[in-house]
Amino acid sequence: MHQLKQETAIRFVLTLAILLAGVALIPFLGQPSKVIGWELFAGIYSPTLDVNATSGAPGSTFAFSGSDYPPDSLAAIYVNGNPVGTVLTDSSGAASFLLNTIGAAPNQYNVTLEVDINASATQNIELAADSVVVTPPPGFSAETFFINHVRFLPVIQKN
Repeated sequence: MHQLKQETAIRFVLTLAILLAGVALIPFLGQPSKVIGWELFAGIYSPTLDVNATSGAPGSTFAFSGSDYPPDSLAAIYVNGNPVGTVLTDSSGAASFLLNTIGAAPNQYNVTLEVDINASATQNIELAADSVVVTPPPGFSAETFFINHVRFLPVIQKN
């Protein structure tokens, strides 16, 4: 009798474990199959980060394009290790953003786009007073971030 109860308890625990394993997959319902591919769990992404120019004068706006990141993920933007904002990668793992250098001192800056610790790429830009002001390529549209935390206040005029 005791052995029968033990066998029933073991079967119950195994059945419960199988059901809970299925419940754990509920958040993935409706997701494209490539999102839960093995690459997502292996951490094998080798992203790249490109910029339209590597040097410019302070006040330049650089256009950055990242590719080969995990798809549909939040990517953090860092300048010299300091967070300046986030962008969302698209379904192919690409992301783009503009970096405005208004108010930044002439110097070299390391710009990193990172999704978790396994997928990051860095591109260097240099600001030099004797360089020309860099602008984004025609038709390049993306969210703009600033090296310095610039706040634009409204202009108030008295009539």
